[in-house]
Amino acid sequence: MKNIVNIINFVRAIEPRPNRNIDMQEPMREQIRILRENGLRGTFLLQYDTLIDPAFDTLIEDAASFCEIGLWLEIVKPQVEAIGLEWKGRYPWDWYNDVGFLIGYEPEQRFRLIDVAMERFRERFGHYPESVGSWHIDAVSLKYLDDKYKINAACICRDQVGTDGYTMQGGYYNQAYYPSVNNMFCPAATKEKQINIPVFRMLGSDPVLAYDYQLVNYGQTQCPTLEPSQLARFNDWTDWFFEAMFEQGHGLCFQYTQAGQENSFGWQRMKGGLEYQMPLIAKKADEGVISVMTLGESGKWYKSRFDSTPAATAVGLGAWKHPALSSVWYYCKRYRVNLFLDGKVARFRDTYIFDEDYREHYLDTRCDTHACEFRNLPVMDGVIYSNAAEDILAGVYFTRGGERIEWDEMRYRELSESVAEVTLISADGCARVLFSEDGIEISADIDGFALTPEYDRERVYGYVNEGDLFANHNNKKTALSFIDRAVAERDKIVFSMNGFEYGVKVAKGRVGEDFSIGASDGKIKLMPF
Repeated sequence: MKNIVNIINFVRAIEPRPNRNIDMQEPMREQIRILRENGLRGTFLLQYDTLIDPAFDTLIEDAASFCEIGLWLEIVKPQVEAIGLEWKGRYPWDWYNDVGFLIGYEPEQRFRLIDVAMERFRERFGHYPESVGSWHIDAVSLKYLDDKYKINAACICRDQVGTDGYTMQGGYYNQAYYPSVNNMFCPAATKEKQINIPVFRMLGSDPVLAYDYQLVNYGQTQCPTLEPSQLARFNDWTDWFFEAMFEQGHGLCFQYTQAGQENSFGWQRMKGGLEYQMPLIAKKADEGVISVMTLGESGKWYKSRFDSTPAATAVGLGAWKHPALSSVWYYCKRYRVNLFLDGKVARFRDTYIFDEDYREHYLDTRCDTHACEFRNLPVMDGVIYSNAAEDILAGVYFTRGGERIEWDEMRYRELSESVAEVTLISADGCARVLFSEDGIEISADIDGFALTPEYDRERVYGYVNEGDLFANHNNKKTALSFIDRAVAERDKIVFSMNGFEYGVKVAKGRVGEDFSIGASDGKIKLMPF
């Protein structure tokens, strides 16, 4: 199994937000220094305004002498004006989705915005970039980048709800995937609908704490990611993260994380974390634990290794400062799922179905709101469907006779490059959970074993105003879709969202009217459809 670390720093020319008097060149200067001192190569992704700003010329030349240079595809005023459009943002760089991202423009305009950035890059470096990044890049733009420019890799934000107005929930939790032509956030199931650019997930999300840290009090307020301005400011968390990700043998066919930081935070906020992380990364590379690659190199390796999206896992057996919490993520071309052990209680905290025909919101028309949403098809969402004020932590719980089973231990192992197994052990018996690309199989030697969902019904169907769910100071609104219906049938559960029907087939087990699933002869088998 290959362990890959990308060191990606993306660079904007300005930081217009109030009370942020930041030297925008200093972070890049120090990042170049610290990479060189540790014998590391990274990737610098330049926003268009950085590419044309003479103040960055010397830094760009220095970085290009030993690092990869690519494009950061957020949209800025000079880029819009270069294609003859009027800039409607509040500042020359504006993070609102209707002006600051490709989705804020009609598809034909997106192509022109990409072209002007690509040509400026080629004029500067003599070639087009191998890699691009942004918090999100729609499927139309990704396909254009593949068809015309043959980009080797792209990177996008981690999963989140509401933060900065960007909801990206229910995607490939980590590693990389080939997206569908209909939905950049969904892995393609067939070659015919596959965009051949591997999309890597940024920021190094903690596999245990990052999913619902805004909902559950884990004793810290920083986002649990490898960003040095966030939880990675604590060196002991960074040590835990690298051990969990790279030294416990998890990840199926490969494991991945991204280190680095955008310059908008300023050097002082990222200094401590980067000065600890870079020597650590260099040391683990020297020891053969990890391979440090540029984003473009990672994309080339991925393309040479995989014709379609491989299954992957992200595992944390015992969280940082919370040894009673363990989490196993499994995701493949058809679905993703998270099995979470909270003390002695186990639940599927998250389950999403991937369908390459489910269309993102921005394929044909522009985003005309400050907030945006990229989603897949929810079966259980432990963030959106929970209500912490009512002590409802949504999930599909492991039960017996309607009561939650208490478990003493969770064990994990990989059976192949696409199959993983989790075993839960209690005083009364055990449950074996097998994850594969076909679906989920559970075998339990506990009488009355069942899966029982718990959730806030109003949040499932969107009956309450969730316009500010987890939104922060940068954007007070959140864009969210909710399911239209859910129907329990004899051997399946059928859902509909935005008029798109999907569901879970129960190949073994019995479906109850309350959507619980009872074991048949100690077995439950679930398959997405």
